[in-house]
Amino acid sequence: MNKKGKVLAAVIVIILIVVAACVFDYVSGRQTPDETVNPDQTVEPDVTPDDTTEPDDATEPDDTPVQPEQANPSGGDSAVVYVPDEQGETLTPVGTDVPDDSDQALVDALIAAGSLPEGAAVQSSSTADGVLTLDMNAVYGNAVRSMGTTGENLLIYSLVNTFVQARGVDSVLITVDGAPLESGHEIYDYPLQATN
Repeated sequence: MNKKGKVLAAVIVIILIVVAACVFDYVSGRQTPDETVNPDQTVEPDVTPDDTTEPDDATEPDDTPVQPEQANPSGGDSAVVYVPDEQGETLTPVGTDVPDDSDQALVDALIAAGSLPEGAAVQSSSTADGVLTLDMNAVYGNAVRSMGTTGENLLIYSLVNTFVQARGVDSVLITVDGAPLESGHEIYDYPLQATN
């Protein structure tokens, strides 16, 4: 191929690339036909209120209680329990009916929702300085120890999030048979705050 043929082929390839990019931008919604951009013009991105952020010191934590997906489904006594999502990766608040306001009623609701193992039970609880101490039975402790990291977090924080919401405390200290909760990954000898 001679020099003119190579140059002509290169020009055609460049034109095809430019046309393909324009078509792609148009199809993907980046640019409409009536929007023309001057090559010397600077295009500023559209900024919506959601794109703006305030400095960290100006933001305040949101203390608004989480609203469940199905608040008070049957109209009886209700509670919010935290259950794993369909992928088993995060917790979702769900409204459920409970027979009373006891700690075990909340645990039973978590068991019924599939968040805690069958047989998990609260042995005792106490609150001091915004910290709820929940002493769970060995069934719960064994279930936590048998899980991988993700499953462990779901078992622990389904309990923590549910009780922080229900009892209005700042954090929850979980013990098993009076001793700090231990897993294969960590010793939880400190109060845990609810996750977002």
